[in-house]
Amino acid sequence: MRNTFCLLFILLIVGFEYNNAQQLPMYSQFFWNDYVINPAYTGVTNSPRVQIGYRNQWGRFEGAPSTYTLGGHTLLKNKQMGLGGMLFMDDAGGAVAQMGLMLNYNYILKLNDKSNLSMAISGVLNQYSYDGSGIANIDPDPSLSGSVKQMSPDMSFGLLYSLNDKLRLGFGVNQLIQSRLAKLDDLNSLELGENRLIRHYNFSTSYSFKLSESFDLDPYFLMRSTFIAPPLLELGAKSTFNDLLFFGLSYRHAESAIAMLGVNFKNTVFAYSYDYSLTDISAYSNGSHEVLLAYQFNKPEPKKEPQKEENPDRDGDGILDKDDLCPDTPGLEEFKGCPDTDGDGVFDNIDDCPKTVGPKENKGCPYPDTDGDGLLDNADDCPSIAGPVENRGCPYEDTDGDGLLDKDDECPKTAGPVENKGCPIIEEKEQEILNTAFNNLEFETNLDVIKNASKPSLLELANTLKKKPIWKIQVSGHTDNVGDDDANMILSKKRSESVKRFLMQNGIDEGRIKTQFFGESKPIEDNSTAAGRQKNRRVEFKIIFD
Repeated sequence: MRNTFCLLFILLIVGFEYNNAQQLPMYSQFFWNDYVINPAYTGVTNSPRVQIGYRNQWGRFEGAPSTYTLGGHTLLKNKQMGLGGMLFMDDAGGAVAQMGLMLNYNYILKLNDKSNLSMAISGVLNQYSYDGSGIANIDPDPSLSGSVKQMSPDMSFGLLYSLNDKLRLGFGVNQLIQSRLAKLDDLNSLELGENRLIRHYNFSTSYSFKLSESFDLDPYFLMRSTFIAPPLLELGAKSTFNDLLFFGLSYRHAESAIAMLGVNFKNTVFAYSYDYSLTDISAYSNGSHEVLLAYQFNKPEPKKEPQKEENPDRDGDGILDKDDLCPDTPGLEEFKGCPDTDGDGVFDNIDDCPKTVGPKENKGCPYPDTDGDGLLDNADDCPSIAGPVENRGCPYEDTDGDGLLDKDDECPKTAGPVENKGCPIIEEKEQEILNTAFNNLEFETNLDVIKNASKPSLLELANTLKKKPIWKIQVSGHTDNVGDDDANMILSKKRSESVKRFLMQNGIDEGRIKTQFFGESKPIEDNSTAAGRQKNRRVEFKIIFD
């Protein structure tokens, strides 16, 4: 049985270009030494690690392949370069064997605070050996009875993107050189044939989930391909409890189902995996077994939560943390444990200017005088333009541009000569029209009805206002003291509004007419005489300007 299996294995090796078999050793626990698949994983664990491994493929077959590994890797002090290597041997019952030495170099480029890109290259030296002395007993072919040893160099390349030490995306290429192997028809001559090692491409991705303080879940996906055969897909996950125990399950498409179990005690890891074949070979094999023993140097200790004091006072200011608004900075009791460096009554935690005295309403900062006019911005109506204090920090304006500042201009929005205090001059003729309208204005007794005799002079006033569009007129109603005060106030209001209606009916806009009413409160003559009361019963006219 042993020699039969060896013969079959040899035929697979010889005809590798024409079958779907993977040429590289198979590892079910590659997440412990994943740099053998992709050299860009070298050193990413941050602490040096060594491991030995053993895999028995297709148990129960006498002479089935066995794989032995010894390797390790480390991250250099600059945390930008990783170095690693591994010795490995594949043995197929003594007839066919492969030994190899792999050395990895990895450069880690920090992209930002959260992500890295690793770029690695690996040099490999393989020795393939064949001893056909036992094969001749089951096969008369003399070409299989010889022996040969062949050294073959190779290289690998890898990329790895890491985000937050949780997400990892890897791409690797193995057997870059594609070395040629010896012909089997003349083994003793070591003549090289046309058969070559085939490049193997792999893509891997994984993500680490922190489900709780004691439970981690790390799902992963791996695809291996040679592009001359269907790709080999693997999907699985590893779970860890309290950083001590772990187990995992994975599925290798159309090939096997895998269960893993391990323990992580301090710096040492022991792991075991079992592959159950999903192919026809399961009828003859009790599966594949793999064990691994690893040691990690300088493994960081889990962070221990500081023991909480019963009544802590971290800043030592005599105020317990539970009552201290600033538990890490010594402060004053009146400020609930917070300091007030500048002594302005605003404690530092809410003081925008903790070293400069300022009022509470300005968050502890002094008010500036932006325009330098001697008035602080909080009291300055024009904080960015200098102006006198008496005008609340604003410069005086000359709105109408007549050369007289608004503060001295009785008509600040209408230009007029300085000698008339900034107001337009009313000519004598125009003033006479105002006086005539005033003197001739009479109402029906105790009514607001304008007498017909007064209307011509009011009409002339309306025509004058039409010619002077910048004029506005103020109409003020007054009465004598005869009768009730409230009644007199109402009558004065109605008479001034009666004049307003007349002017509006004759083309004057309502916005140009301002009415006032004072009742009997502003007499101009003595109300004790009939003549005086007559003069007090009046409606006054005054031209006003904006």
